[in-house]
Amino acid sequence: MSTQRHAHAHVLVADDSPTRTLGLIQIVRGFSYVKTLSTCTVSDLAEAVDRLGPDLVLLSTADSPEEDVTAALRPRAGDHAVRFISIGHPARTRISPSSVSAGLHGFLPDTATPEDFDRALAAALTGFTYFPRDMTEELTEYRMRFPQLTPREQQVLDLLSDGMSNHRIASSMGIKEATVKMYVTHVLAKLNVESRLQACLKARGLTSAAA
Repeated sequence: MSTQRHAHAHVLVADDSPTRTLGLIQIVRGFSYVKTLSTCTVSDLAEAVDRLGPDLVLLSTADSPEEDVTAALRPRAGDHAVRFISIGHPARTRISPSSVSAGLHGFLPDTATPEDFDRALAAALTGFTYFPRDMTEELTEYRMRFPQLTPREQQVLDLLSDGMSNHRIASSMGIKEATVKMYVTHVLAKLNVESRLQACLKARGLTSAAA
């Protein structure tokens, strides 16, 4: 797997712990394809992504009370595609399809070795993903539940399941709100449900008394 296309990659480390940040910098600075390293706290991530426009964000979720990392992946640098790799405790981290839709390209446990980091960063920077086998199997199983949906419709369903409005979905996907409405209509029809709520419940494997 070649990282030639990103031989001068800019990596942003987002972590609230100075000690962990220093450790991550020491690992990543040894990779020849990383030219620029920046840091920020998790709370300042959106501003840092917008200002710096990194190619890849290493996002530590070790101190996050949220199990699902999707909400932290919303920042975008204008039209610049930003890829994310989450670092944290596997038992406390839930990777959902909407996380991948939002830009998550990988997950590393806090026990990962420098070699693991190298493989994950190289994969993400060349457009691939890097997840532990159990997470990959879970994501594949989820997507196979709705083979009637196109990839774009599946992405809309993922974001609907996060409780996002059409406006926020449009912003996240970089498309017009009218296009989102069209996708939502297709999703409801293909899932044979009458409302967004019923679609969300079905996506989560639940049922509605009104369905």
